[in-house]
Amino acid sequence: MEFPAEPYQYRRDDPFAGPDRPVSQGDVFIDIPLVGPALRDPKQAGTWRAPKVKIGPKALGLFITHPCASRSRDTYELTEFVSIARVVKCPDRWGPPWDGYYSYVPLPSLRDGQNYVAKLDEVCSVPTEALVGQRIACLNEHGLEALFHRLAMNALRFPETPTHYKTEAQRLTYEINLWERWAAHYSTEGGFQDWLDEPFEGQPREDADGNVIDGSQQPTGTTRREVLVWNYDELGDELTAKLAKD
Repeated sequence: MEFPAEPYQYRRDDPFAGPDRPVSQGDVFIDIPLVGPALRDPKQAGTWRAPKVKIGPKALGLFITHPCASRSRDTYELTEFVSIARVVKCPDRWGPPWDGYYSYVPLPSLRDGQNYVAKLDEVCSVPTEALVGQRIACLNEHGLEALFHRLAMNALRFPETPTHYKTEAQRLTYEINLWERWAAHYSTEGGFQDWLDEPFEGQPREDADGNVIDGSQQPTGTTRREVLVWNYDELGDELTAKLAKD
């Protein structure tokens, strides 16, 4: 799968990108504590040295944990720690269409117009509190789809589920888009997931000329979460109506 040339929903050279957008998979952070692999002690055989914590403007990382694993099922708050892949400048002589090297996730023009890559073979646990105010980029739907493909190819060499990557990228993007609107309006992320689990009001019918018949929708018995991918526009209208009343 070719990595998109414009994979970002938001991108800034310095934080903070998307201040109302909930933190999620595919976000890029700067100046966060990153821990590398343990190293052999050169002075004492058979022992290893603890890695130093890297911090500062060159300590960049890509959030790779799926929301189902990075948020509590009860509170929907981020877990205490999440998995972050180290981000470095792109190796020389590698670029579009970004073929091979599946342990690298391309991040074209990430900072100062320069290409970077996330290294899937250098992943560490980072406290979520260290991510606050440090985001410089969020992947868009196409960027997420390509990220899912890279994660699968690097771990499994299994490219045969492109439809799943696309659908999951849409589902995650749509959810975070709506959640961002909620957070911007209410100044909190709280309450949105409960709203998403409420019944979907239904899709309105159209007349013979293709015009939407207002008030023709019927409850389907399914939750908004279940129809998110297929009825994103209708859910957007429902959210607009709710925000207008509140």
